[in-house]
Amino acid sequence: MAQRRGVTGVDRLELCDGARVPRWTSGRECWVFRAETAEELCGYHAELIASALAPGEPLQYLLYSPRCDATDGPFRVGGAPGSHAVGITPGRLLVSHDPHADRPPRSVLRIDLSVVSALELGSALALGWLVVRFAGPQGPSSCAVTFSSSGIAHFRALVRAYRNLGSRARAPLGEALEWPSVWEDVPSYLRTELEPLTNAAEQPLAVLRSPERWSAEKGRWSTRQVCTSAAGVLVASPLGLMCAASEPRPRPGEWSFGANVTVVRPERVLDAAIQARGTTFLLRLRAGGRAAPHELEVPFDPDDVRSAEQVAQLARSWRGAA
Repeated sequence: MAQRRGVTGVDRLELCDGARVPRWTSGRECWVFRAETAEELCGYHAELIASALAPGEPLQYLLYSPRCDATDGPFRVGGAPGSHAVGITPGRLLVSHDPHADRPPRSVLRIDLSVVSALELGSALALGWLVVRFAGPQGPSSCAVTFSSSGIAHFRALVRAYRNLGSRARAPLGEALEWPSVWEDVPSYLRTELEPLTNAAEQPLAVLRSPERWSAEKGRWSTRQVCTSAAGVLVASPLGLMCAASEPRPRPGEWSFGANVTVVRPERVLDAAIQARGTTFLLRLRAGGRAAPHELEVPFDPDDVRSAEQVAQLARSWRGAA
């Protein structure tokens, strides 16, 4: 077993030819499933995850995701073809990868939660993805897992577990919002992506909506409408930030098939600022470590400046929380 250790809390283990060979699998199982222990995983993933766990380290959630051959998707998502297992413990995320080919080698990535900037979870038609943004040895890094969107419920459970392990930010003076008011004027396809990630008894503290914007683009023979900003919504709660964004629609009135949700825990928020860019206002958020931050921009209407200021105030109050 070859082991390469980093100094940023990110370790990668590679399974070498001399390691014990477990039961074989093609990685073409029919569905994503939850495993209670590493031994319940398919193929080499059982040994990979077991080798990455410290003695007595408990698993909060563990799933197996069959082989997916997609290498890219919406929102600049790029994944490595193969099957995966993803687990979360009180202090780490574990992601094993089997390419079911000679190269690259099978591996497991161990990421300390202290260096995770954000998680992203999204889907578009039959494709789903989980992206871990973290601080690597060379700066901002990421790990993407693509999967069949029919198994997204298990990935949502893992994201809920991640959110629940974070610090509970104190609510500011004032009343919390009610969820029905949060969903007002939010497209149903965004609500269906965001709502399953909330935890029981979680109360929203602020909401900022991103309107869909269109502009006229002149062509050689005609003028067509182009989506310059897709619909989105940002929700702040004691568990942190959740920002849902849709894929830009090709034409007005047509469907938007892709949506992506970014999750940031309170203790990982660095700062927030409101900026004006022409006629558009932006809430700019930075998460993670100062050496390798992950940036998020949320456009909003001038009428929603008060909501943006409330989110920014919350984010600044969380800065440096432990």
